[in-house]
Amino acid sequence: MKQSFGIKVLGCTVGAGMVIGTLGSVVPAAPALAFGEAGPASPVAVWQRAAVDYDKVPNVQGGFSFTQDQLTPSDEMFNLFGTAATAICAKPGYAFDEVSREEYFVNVGGNVEQVYSIGLDEIERMDKQMKQMRCTCGMSANIAMASVTGVKVSDIVEMAGVGAGVNTITFKDKDGYGLPMPLSYVMEKDAMLVYQIGGKPLPGNERLQVWIPDTVAKYFTRAVTDIELSVSEEVPEVEGPDMDQRAKVSILNTVSESFKVGDLIAFEGYADDCGTQVVAVEFSLDGGETWTSYDTTSSNTEDWVYWHFDYVAEQPGTFKLDVRAVTEDGTVSPLASSVVFEVEA
Repeated sequence: MKQSFGIKVLGCTVGAGMVIGTLGSVVPAAPALAFGEAGPASPVAVWQRAAVDYDKVPNVQGGFSFTQDQLTPSDEMFNLFGTAATAICAKPGYAFDEVSREEYFVNVGGNVEQVYSIGLDEIERMDKQMKQMRCTCGMSANIAMASVTGVKVSDIVEMAGVGAGVNTITFKDKDGYGLPMPLSYVMEKDAMLVYQIGGKPLPGNERLQVWIPDTVAKYFTRAVTDIELSVSEEVPEVEGPDMDQRAKVSILNTVSESFKVGDLIAFEGYADDCGTQVVAVEFSLDGGETWTSYDTTSSNTEDWVYWHFDYVAEQPGTFKLDVRAVTEDGTVSPLASSVVFEVEA
C-alpha cells in the first residue's frame, strides 16, 4: 500500500526570501558518489550521524523521478506580502498602502537619450511575457518557484535610448534601495518587470518587481519606481549564493502518522543551485554511511528539480532519511535535509 506524508508547504519569512517547507533537521552533507552508486562515507561525514540510535538501511533503494514544473502555491506566496516584516525577494518589507495602477509610475533616467516616466497601466498594455521563474535567497535556504507575468526590461530601456558607454543598470524603490548590475547581464538574462505572480496582481504598493533568471533574490528590487542607467569605471559583479547555500535541497514532507512494514512511503522535495545544473539527488538511510545517487542530468538550469522518492518499508523501526544534491561543478549540498519516520511491524 502506498502512503504519503502529509504535505505542508510553508510560507515563513526569514531574511529576504521565503521558506518553502524545509522539514526535519539540517546537517552537513558528505561527499558525493557517482550516479547509482552507494558506498562508505568519508571521515568528513562521520560527525553528522545523529546521537539518536536510528535504525539503519545501507544502500537505500527506491523509486525516483523528478519534474521541473511544480510551482509554489500562489496563496502561500501572497501571504508573505501581508506581513510587515519581509516579503519574497529584495529588501525588508514595509507597511503596504494601496496604490492604484493609475498612480504608479516608473521613471527611466540617468545616462539616456530621453528621460521619461511610464505608468503601470501603460506597462500592462505592452507586449507581456509569461515565464516560470525561481526566486532564491542567497543567504538562506529560502526559495520559491512561480509563474510570473510582466514586460522585458529591454523593452522599457529601449524606449529611453541608452547613452554612450552605459554599462550599469540599477532598479530602485521609493526609498532609493537598489543594487547596481551590469546592463549586459540584465539584457542577456531577459530580466522582467513583473506585475503578476500566479496570475494575480502584486498587492499594496508593490505593483512591480524585478525578476532575473539564475540570480539571487537580493537583486529582485520590490516596488520599483526608478530605473537608472549609468557609466561605471568598474562594471559591478553579480554575486551568487553564499557557499553554504549552494546545492539547496529540502524534503517537503511532514510526518503525520506511522507506517507499516510493506507500505510504500512517498517522499518529495526540491533541489536547486540558482543556475548551475543539479546532476544528482542522493539519499541515505544509515546516517550518511552510504548514499544512493539518482541521475538528474536531463534537468535544465532555469527551474528547480522537484524530486519524488518512493521507499518500501522492509522492517520496523525508527528511521532518518537524509537527502543531498550534487551539481555539475562537483558541489555537494553543504546542508542536507532530513526527516524521521516510524515503521511498525
